[in-house]
Amino acid sequence: MSTTETVKKKISLPEYFKDGHILVVDDFPNMRKTVKNMLRQFGVSNVEEASDGDYAIKALKNSSETPCKFVLLDWNMPRMPGIFVTREIRADAELGDLPIIMITAEVDKEQIAQAGELGVSGYLIKPFVAKTLEEKILNVLTARENPPHHVKLLKAGEMLAKKGEYEKALTLFNEAMNLNAGARVMVHIGDVHELMGQFDKAIGVYTKAAERNPMFLKAHVKVADLHMKTGNDEAALAALEKANSISPSSPDRHMAVGKIHLKAGNQEKATESFNHLMKLAPEKAQDVAEELMKSGKPEMAEAVFRKTLETDSGNVHIYNRLGIALRRQGKWREAIEEYRKAIKVDPINEALYFNMAKAYMEGRDYQSAMENFNKVLRVNPDLEEAKTQIIELKKLMNA
Repeated sequence: MSTTETVKKKISLPEYFKDGHILVVDDFPNMRKTVKNMLRQFGVSNVEEASDGDYAIKALKNSSETPCKFVLLDWNMPRMPGIFVTREIRADAELGDLPIIMITAEVDKEQIAQAGELGVSGYLIKPFVAKTLEEKILNVLTARENPPHHVKLLKAGEMLAKKGEYEKALTLFNEAMNLNAGARVMVHIGDVHELMGQFDKAIGVYTKAAERNPMFLKAHVKVADLHMKTGNDEAALAALEKANSISPSSPDRHMAVGKIHLKAGNQEKATESFNHLMKLAPEKAQDVAEELMKSGKPEMAEAVFRKTLETDSGNVHIYNRLGIALRRQGKWREAIEEYRKAIKVDPINEALYFNMAKAYMEGRDYQSAMENFNKVLRVNPDLEEAKTQIIELKKLMNA
């Protein structure tokens, strides 16, 4: 009996993926279809797909009917190559343990070494057949069920840390360190120090992990997160920029960099970071605009809101927020024009009439302001804020 046949008796792939799915990531639709057909040949039908690396990350982070239990990932993809996806997965607290098989058409020793260093679970060279794919998946899952001793120590230490037994967890992690003094083990040790509130020790260990393996994204992310947590923006920025140089495809990191630059008054650098973010994730443009509003930059927020409306012209909320950004700059007439556009989309939106009334008040057009406050009350007769504004407005009109 062959090894694979023995493995098959231990792990049934249809059973294993009964309550979870495999994510197939490739920019070629025909390749995704081929891999899905191969998976069906050995009984795995619960398969989801992504056409590029950034879509893969979004799919993994967004809720799904079933959890992802395995990733089949193409190396060469245009917007976010597989190696960047791997770095992001391994750096993520929730996704970091996912098994990944990297698929490539090239046999490159350096590539294979790089993938192994990043924690890729297996490697598959194109072209391949269903039998080879099945064996690779089985081998990866079997290895995970029978990991090296230092990995068992890490798993046991993680369980202890979750229970709050930090000293016992550190003992196991240090034992693992004696067996495999790698950056991954060091990050586990840093995590425990952070949980214990020993931030200086944690940063020290995370920094050493980053020095031990400069391409280990998770170490740099940990350094950045803890520096942000303790208010050291300068050190956080350095770590974030290092992380972005390793994997430049994380919208959240570009947002964090933009916020730090904004706080420091470096508007040009902040704009650069936010533009990069919006190129990666256009759906986050509104988040950028709101951050700019919160930071007292309504003129920058205006530009982002207008850009967002180019692709989402029916979004009443964005029109409303654009109006507020304009009013904060004293552009009350322009704000009114935006509110009018929004009212055409949603003619019974009390917030739009209310904010239009406020804009008219700012322009000292009290009669038009009164008309719009009355429209608010026709939509919502119980809105006390509108009633209060009408009282104040009458005082101004009679002054």
